[in-house]
Amino acid sequence: MNTKLEQTTSVWMQSGEISVDTALTADIQTDVCVVGAGIAGLTTAYLLLKEGKSVVILDDGPVGGGQTERTTAHLSNAIDDRYTEIESWHGQDGARLAADSHTAAIDTIEAIVSR
Repeated sequence: MNTKLEQTTSVWMQSGEISVDTALTADIQTDVCVVGAGIAGLTTAYLLLKEGKSVVILDDGPVGGGQTERTTAHLSNAIDDRYTEIESWHGQDGARLAADSHTAAIDTIEAIVSR
């Protein structure tokens, strides 16, 4: 099968100034190391910083790259395995908890961005 793969560039990668830091050259001390500079990692780091923690973020690519860039960072509480799969393993309450947690995460990111 011969298919042409096209890749779009997210709006923030086209228009935003992305900070690029060099690789670590020495050991550092931090409370928390977050692996991944996508929307989940950055949100985690932000919330930890707000709680007074020292945080370092490690990634092998640009800030906002990876999955965040490829999906244009759309936020959805839909999941790959569907809630019916979670329900089969964890019951209706478990599926509801998963849905509520995804929705709460989206609300948190929206509140951060709105500041």
